Amino acid sequence: MKTSHFVLLIVIIHSSECFPTINKDFLSPGDYSFGQTSYEYPIVNDHELTPTSNNLTTQIRGEVFYPNTTKKNVNTSYPILIFLPGKHPDCRIPVPPGYPLLDIGSADVQGNCPEHTSKVPSHLGFSYIGRHLASYGYIVVSIDVFLINNKWSILNDSALNFVRARIVLRTIEKMMEWNNDSQVSKEILHGVDLSDQFDFTEIGLMGHSRGGEGVRNAYNMLMEGKGASDALQWKSKLPNVRFKAILEITPMYYGENGIRLGVENIPWAMIVAGCEDDEIDYLHVNLAYRQRLISKQANYVFHFYGANHEYFNTEWQIGFSACFGDQDPLWDVNASTFRVSDIYPPAKNTSYDVTLLKINGSETQRNATTFILSIFFLSYVGQKANPKLAESFQLSRPSSESFPEIGCEHFNNNESIVIFDGTRTVEGNDRAEIMLLKDYAKREFPLFVSAYKNSNDTPPQFQHHIPNKDQLELNCLDQIENALHIHFLNGSSGEISLKFNSSERIQWLDVHLARRSSCWFNSTDPMKCSQPRIMQLQLQIQTPTRFYPPVKVALKSRFNLEFVRCNAMDLSKEQISFLPVMFETKRILLTKPEQILQLKISSLNAGSFILGDIRATSSSMPTSIASHLSISFFICTLFMLIHMLTVYTNCNAITN
Repeated sequence: MKTSHFVLLIVIIHSSECFPTINKDFLSPGDYSFGQTSYEYPIVNDHELTPTSNNLTTQIRGEVFYPNTTKKNVNTSYPILIFLPGKHPDCRIPVPPGYPLLDIGSADVQGNCPEHTSKVPSHLGFSYIGRHLASYGYIVVSIDVFLINNKWSILNDSALNFVRARIVLRTIEKMMEWNNDSQVSKEILHGVDLSDQFDFTEIGLMGHSRGGEGVRNAYNMLMEGKGASDALQWKSKLPNVRFKAILEITPMYYGENGIRLGVENIPWAMIVAGCEDDEIDYLHVNLAYRQRLISKQANYVFHFYGANHEYFNTEWQIGFSACFGDQDPLWDVNASTFRVSDIYPPAKNTSYDVTLLKINGSETQRNATTFILSIFFLSYVGQKANPKLAESFQLSRPSSESFPEIGCEHFNNNESIVIFDGTRTVEGNDRAEIMLLKDYAKREFPLFVSAYKNSNDTPPQFQHHIPNKDQLELNCLDQIENALHIHFLNGSSGEISLKFNSSERIQWLDVHLARRSSCWFNSTDPMKCSQPRIMQLQLQIQTPTRFYPPVKVALKSRFNLEFVRCNAMDLSKEQISFLPVMFETKRILLTKPEQILQLKISSLNAGSFILGDIRATSSSMPTSIASHLSISFFICTLFMLIHMLTVYTNCNAITN
């Protein structure tokens, strides 16, 4: 009887203490009430932030969202999330009620906008996420980089993304001052005392657009000691600070001096907008490919089909439709329109006088962003972070029907082995055309050029910077992923087979697939334009004991334009690259660990798709979830044993 009580008590503690209950829809507020305040330091020439410039001014300012402390949790220190917005016009013109916010131009070095305009508070555009995550027990700091938004390049920092990184690190220094001194906290935070509330060993980072590269640079400088010549200086200034996870939203991925940085040693995620209207070369998608090569932790790439670049930030309300392929825009495309000069006459006969939709963003896009950020940071940042929550990312879409379709690519090099790298020979029947993706791009490019020359239409990704049709050149071949392009001819009998000779006993396979159609500007190949809207595949595993039942996969043609600008910031608009591939992970579970002999992929209705790498998790490789469970169980059991031993000792003392 005593033993059964002991076991039952361990189970209760294991489930309630080590894995705290969290609202599973992740859109409802957490258990904390929260507060909000701002901070602002003087505008200065800070040579530590701009080491290669003497005339670029900076300022440390932003917004703080925090859990309200009570007697119950007054001694609690909270994990920290830092948000960094991207580049945007500095100044806002007045508009009548009901119209989207209109932002133009830049401020001077002292942060002054022209007369009759106001400053754009881009950092407040993430308030909806800041408040939400503060209710889950995070201190959230959203940094305002208004003063450097539209300033000139400096030596070794053409996009000022290392300046952005240093502003993140300087902000952490200021947060330490608030944490160490109650009076300083109340003075800077308008009466709010957050002293002794910050846990600097548990920090998560989120950056949007240039802010994405900014937080990635901050991580590399502080945690890896690389990326900038002063990286080691910052490591010595902030020796006990630890970044635990990074999430980037449609980030820049241009690097500096030919060096592009990734995130190697902490969990990383990226949100990609399917209807991207700013990072028009989709170069950031190539960052996911780099991560597959270097990362040592869990990685996730989320494709928000129908989302645009701007509407993640509520202060950025002007977006342009750049959807192509099977995607439904996440905003009201049938809304009434207006010309800018209708409400702002000075814009007439200028480049600003464009026709816009009378909308102010996308609630659907914001809800999906809140959903992803909540799960990601609750999984990896905080003393009570629970990696098991990240299992939700294996769903193809959130549970709510009001959310967009979200494709997810996920991988963890610590927990899987690559059993197919996208280049090995694959067998196929006479209904399957198989070629390396790079060779496919070379073959298709002349067809694209010919069709484009003979068309009066302009591809969505070229509309704002139209290239000379007679000077198009295929470039950036080194950015094309190791993958196979597979075309199943008309009919339903196309099949390929991948054979494996590993003796590993496999628990599951992760197959990376993508659908790509070349209908746009490729009238020379009408058969491709008649491909089905949804391609149906079957994936079937063979082991030494049996054939597993086929797993059906439906692939939509998300992108029907295969070529975009190549490194748009650095190269001319005539330099064209193959559109980076946005893979989705299809997981195939085995009922028991077994050796896999082969994987068959067959078509049910023809079409083309791209096969990336295939990863396997073997029974000899502990997963993070299994490791977390075993470690948590050990810790909980240990605490329980100590507790029971203490009770037993006290009881003996009393009875004796």
